[in-house]
Amino acid sequence: MQVIKSLEDIRISERTAVAVGNFDGVHMGHRTILESAVDCAHRNGFLAVCYTFSNHPVNFFMEKNGMPEKCVKLICTEADKLDMLEKLGFDIVVNVPFDENVMTMRAMDFIHAILKDKLNAAAVCCGFNYSFGVKAEGNVELLKSECSNLGITVNVHDAVEIDGTVVSSTEIRKLIKEGDMELLTRFLGRPYALSGTVSHGLALGREIGFPTMNITAPMTMALPPNGVYFTNAAVGGETFKAITNIGVKPTVEDTKVKSIETNIFDFNDDVYDEKVTIEFLKWERPEVKFDNIEALTSQISHDVNLAMEYHGLV
Repeated sequence: MQVIKSLEDIRISERTAVAVGNFDGVHMGHRTILESAVDCAHRNGFLAVCYTFSNHPVNFFMEKNGMPEKCVKLICTEADKLDMLEKLGFDIVVNVPFDENVMTMRAMDFIHAILKDKLNAAAVCCGFNYSFGVKAEGNVELLKSECSNLGITVNVHDAVEIDGTVVSSTEIRKLIKEGDMELLTRFLGRPYALSGTVSHGLALGREIGFPTMNITAPMTMALPPNGVYFTNAAVGGETFKAITNIGVKPTVEDTKVKSIETNIFDFNDDVYDEKVTIEFLKWERPEVKFDNIEALTSQISHDVNLAMEYHGLV
């Protein structure tokens, strides 16, 4: 898959089917649009193209106005987003930064200069609430009307609902905040995941019989509540059943810096400095400060037994 990072670098001579959108999270609502573009491309002999942003538009405005604390938390990393788009079958991803140039582009200029001239679009797929151009002046009605004049087909997709709730990035962030990992998995079409590099911790887990892989919680990502989760852990090219704690270790350290500690069952490999990805499957309980290490150890033993039952290991 080719990744184009600048509008100036676009050189496409073949006709294309283009999915347009921010696609932050590549959730089930997004996948309807994305899969439609890939299917259209395959049926008609076009290239499948995704036009998206490498940063969140809201975060551009917040940083521009000196309010980084109001930036939107990410649902997936840029690398994970590109990986998912490749697996969906896209030939090209135009992954450009949302910047001053994009922000001030008129809606008609986007249709003519980007969709028609640069992307050579024969078909465009978007969501029902897609907007574009300066101050979001362009909407799906303008897109359909002008593209019709240019001989470009526009496929507008309705909202996707699960249990009567519209799947959206806002709703997904709400589910993450609430710790509802099971419903979140359905909204995303995959378990929610956080990644990091394994670092050295206090080694207390090893001392009490439950060794853990430790990573620092990525603060740009939306984080579930502090607590214990049943998880999968992908490391060294393999995926293992595990249990994970997110929090500040109040019983032993109380650092105020969130960490993610994962115990993989029957696993003792040295994976320091390796990348690990933790998939969150189910929230079990909130993080608790215990009176002593003995009480903590007893609770961890209980949690591990529940996790092994959940994973079907006992």
